[in-house]
Amino acid sequence: MTASVTNLRVETARIALIRVVEMTDERHAEVRVTLHWEGKEHVGTSTGIPADSERPALVAAATLDALTVIDDQFRLVDATPAWAGGLDVAMVVVEDPETERVLVGTALFDNDNRQVAYAKATLDAVNRSLGQSL
Repeated sequence: MTASVTNLRVETARIALIRVVEMTDERHAEVRVTLHWEGKEHVGTSTGIPADSERPALVAAATLDALTVIDDQFRLVDATPAWAGGLDVAMVVVEDPETERVLVGTALFDNDNRQVAYAKATLDAVNRSLGQSL
């Protein structure tokens, strides 16, 4: 089993991304994303197969799971790497079924842990919609 822990303190006006933890073995992967909001930590989890290609979606899903205390309507459509402006970026596509809008977020890849960018991109995708709930 391997575990990757990246502690962060990415402050935003509303929600802070604190930590992305990945735990894998040969048959199972679990991602935990910790967010800080209104003085409390909120942890979201997602599990799946340990394939590297599945990890971005697990991180994005865990981030959305942590956000359910604010809004549980978001649905993950896709999480994928992209190339823009000569840079590798994480791109996350989320659907807000309530408004029938597709939301897209991006973030530059982190040198230490590429999966952190998928959590940031997920927050970027839902930021404006969440602003109305906060």
